[in-house]
Amino acid sequence: MGGMMGLRLFNQGRVRPATGNVRKRAGIAVRAGALAATMLGGAVAIAQTVPAPAPAPSAPRLPSAAQPLTQPQDAEYGRLIDQHLVDKRFTTELVDHMPLSDTVPSPLKFFGRIPGTPGELTYAADIHRYYRELARTSKRVKYMTLGTTEEGREQVVLAIADEATLASLDEHKAKLAALGDPRRTDARQAAEIIKTAKPIYWVTSGIHSPETGGPEMLIELAYRLAVEDTPFIRDIREKMITFITPVVEVDGREKMVDTYYYGKKTGKPKPPLVYWGKYVAHDNNRDGLGQYLKLTQNITNGLLDWHPTVLHDLHEAQSYLYTSTGTGPYNPSLDPIQSNEWWLLAETEVLEMTKRGVPGVWTYGFYDGWVPNYLFWIAHTHNSFGRFYEVQSYGPDIQNDLKLASTVTSKEWYRPNPPLPSVNWGPRNNTNIQQSALLIAMNRVANDGAQYLENYWTKSRNAIETGQRAGEINAWVVPAQQHAPKNAADMVNMLRKQGVEVSTATQAFTAGGVSVAPGDYVIRADQPYRTLLDMYLSVQTYPTSNPRPYDDTGWTMQYMHNVELKTIKDTAVFSQQLAPVTADVSPRGGVSGEGSTIVFNHNGDNALVSLRFKLKGQRMLAAEAPFEINGKRYAAGSFILPSANRATVAAIAEALGVQGEAVSGVPNVATHMLTAPRIGYVHSWLRTQDEGWWRAALDHYGIPYDYFADTTLKAQNLRGKYDVLIYPTVANNAKDQFVGVPMNGSDKIPYKKSALTPNLGALDSAEDIRGGIGGAGLDALKRFVAEGGTLIGDGSTVEMLAGFGVAPNVSVGKPSELYNKGAIMRGMIADQSSPIVYGYDGKQLPIYFSQSPVLNVSRGGGRMGYFDPNGPGVKLAQNTTPNAAPAPVSPWPGAEAAAASAPKNEVDPSSPFGSREPASRSSGAEPTQLPRVVMNFPAKANDILLSGMLSGGEALTGKPLVVDVPHGRGHMVLFALRPFWRWQTQGSYMLGFNAILNWDHLSAGAPAGAGTD
Repeated sequence: MGGMMGLRLFNQGRVRPATGNVRKRAGIAVRAGALAATMLGGAVAIAQTVPAPAPAPSAPRLPSAAQPLTQPQDAEYGRLIDQHLVDKRFTTELVDHMPLSDTVPSPLKFFGRIPGTPGELTYAADIHRYYRELARTSKRVKYMTLGTTEEGREQVVLAIADEATLASLDEHKAKLAALGDPRRTDARQAAEIIKTAKPIYWVTSGIHSPETGGPEMLIELAYRLAVEDTPFIRDIREKMITFITPVVEVDGREKMVDTYYYGKKTGKPKPPLVYWGKYVAHDNNRDGLGQYLKLTQNITNGLLDWHPTVLHDLHEAQSYLYTSTGTGPYNPSLDPIQSNEWWLLAETEVLEMTKRGVPGVWTYGFYDGWVPNYLFWIAHTHNSFGRFYEVQSYGPDIQNDLKLASTVTSKEWYRPNPPLPSVNWGPRNNTNIQQSALLIAMNRVANDGAQYLENYWTKSRNAIETGQRAGEINAWVVPAQQHAPKNAADMVNMLRKQGVEVSTATQAFTAGGVSVAPGDYVIRADQPYRTLLDMYLSVQTYPTSNPRPYDDTGWTMQYMHNVELKTIKDTAVFSQQLAPVTADVSPRGGVSGEGSTIVFNHNGDNALVSLRFKLKGQRMLAAEAPFEINGKRYAAGSFILPSANRATVAAIAEALGVQGEAVSGVPNVATHMLTAPRIGYVHSWLRTQDEGWWRAALDHYGIPYDYFADTTLKAQNLRGKYDVLIYPTVANNAKDQFVGVPMNGSDKIPYKKSALTPNLGALDSAEDIRGGIGGAGLDALKRFVAEGGTLIGDGSTVEMLAGFGVAPNVSVGKPSELYNKGAIMRGMIADQSSPIVYGYDGKQLPIYFSQSPVLNVSRGGGRMGYFDPNGPGVKLAQNTTPNAAPAPVSPWPGAEAAAASAPKNEVDPSSPFGSREPASRSSGAEPTQLPRVVMNFPAKANDILLSGMLSGGEALTGKPLVVDVPHGRGHMVLFALRPFWRWQTQGSYMLGFNAILNWDHLSAGAPAGAGTD
């Protein structure tokens, strides 16, 4: 090899000149990418001249994926590839050319440019239009629709294979379905099916709208796979079926292209990508668990329908190409085959790209492999093979002299061929590097298809056999008659829609010590998707010594939903009489009994909030204390409907799955009116990532609201228009939220629908989105509350209200010893008489919390400063009061551990003066209204964590989780927990709904000094 002077590929019997990129290494002149992979394709015909003392008996065959280009090539397309590639190292022989077709239009012919052209992006609608044209002109291509988005746009999948395979696509679909259920396909049958079945490799892209390169590259890949006739590509086309969904977040793609061209064509600052889909931005790739978004539902339905072997999602957040394996810890519910598949294919890509001299292709040192909420994890929960790329950004503008940090360019064991300290980067670099790696992976799966199909069947078999095994969980039971039966049914339906098989008990039985009643939902563990159940329903433990988590560490579904779930470890459950559930389940709703007043017990079912707004004209009361009537006990907060129209109420209750009881008259209990409020919903132009989950909940349960930006607050008569303002978290910190989009320069930044930006302005619009809430906006909020309104917020909104003094006597701490990432914690209900916790049974509730805000509540008033023994350095300095926290000892003999306890009204540990400061240390008047702590963390750190990761829990002991802050005639309801986190925390939704329902009577049951309405 060291003496080789040249290398040429034959083209139709003629020597093909090595034009274009030529690079020289140690005296070797080689056409870019010609020296390539072993084990990746058919034999290569080459001519070579190797100086040697004597000719070898036979010339050695070079391991290569380079193929004789035996079909006409599109010279102009090839010229443009070379022209747009600003660094010639980022190419391979797989992508440095483009075949010519007389019948199938290339991207150049269709669009007038090629993918990778600097300064150009393509709308999803145009990509789909091109795909339809490919399907019309090629028998190797089939165009299918997965569904539509929230804004009505089409989400598509393109199937590419040889003509015979596409003609028999349904037969291959049936074979993959058979492999996916080993209960009906034994090992011998599976082996026969594998002989003729073909794997499906499904490539998805564009779920994150600012990551623009994947959709562009997939325009070209689709054409290449349909037209090119090299043995390497034929292997992919003939031995495998390729699915391509070029844009998952179709709504966001159109907005992204709008904003880019606005900046390019006007020369003015372009608007930020405020909205991607209707509800959320980056979190659209965190919906795998909850599955509320249409894009997630469509992909899941496609996966359940087609049983793809591989689901490969394309992203842009690393240099230059990261292929996924992750640092760990890997989710313990994963079949070991799955993580081995990650490494098998990733190492193939790293090796083959490195052999081609492409820098910066690596694996391992990014992401973890823990939480199953990503789009590609839908494959893992269904025994397929999920994976992703992270590639250097497409642009589409050229970045000359792009510099990278040393932490990115260092040579590590997992990154032996690292990215370069400086490089010229352009969109064609992006197109080439990810298309090349993807082709290598696809070719490997095509040629090793039998192995990957066998893996698929084996993973499904392992899931079933694990569920059948004695000592393992053999079934999960969700009691139908539990405290919030509609919430329980909703969780069951969420599992069913992801392919889980659910049954109901037809008679009572006991198995494994668990009593099961008729009608209870029974989920047998001996089913193919047991892995999904194990991942979702297990308790997560994430030791803090692991690599830093990439996303949430705890997500136990029944905790998040506050639903009772039991596990059975007894194979006798398989012999019980069960009826399969074939449609969505719901408790029986309606109205029973006789009388003119209808009463609905407040049991925490989220559907109750829908009842209030669907019966907006109906007079409703809320009971302020528990009561009994006709021998039945009703909880505080129960709905009382005097003189109700029974037929109307019953019809709505039946549809909602909630049960009312008609009684002779209004119960003898203290009540207040449930006045349906006028709701204003405040957003920021800075970021709408998290607030969208609040909107999703409001929309789902039919709660009407007006939607407007925080920049408009100062100009509105808020109290004259609204009773409740919802202002969810916005930014990483209060300062950014206060400032908003910076007021830089003199040019306005519009966000609206126009001829230049036809896809913007669907939810809200403005002539100038610069600026944030600002001081005037905060003053407007404070005035709104003082005049009798209720303001509800979480996250950074709480930090801002506390930090800028809008929420009196509330402050936010940032304890340095606290280390937590998205976990489920124990919340203690400190004030059971507060309307905010109506409907919750008991004194504890699983809640979601992630690092901040950590709230403090004080009595207010001025005070002098003094030495704080808990200030900075406390963990490093000598502890002079070690006996303040005695070492824990266990009781003997055998006494049960004390239940988690709520904190008492403790002394401020930072005060040297005890519970009251002396007169010489205080000033100003005592506050007349004090915050009301409704829920807080337990008093003991060891009682806090329920699922996930937590270190430094002592910083959270006793800290408020829900605070009702009275101010003037109104209230601020501040959440440190996240009541509406993604589509997962349905168990805490009612905290927010109660604040809305009881907005004008939140002081009900308040102790003296906590303010009055």
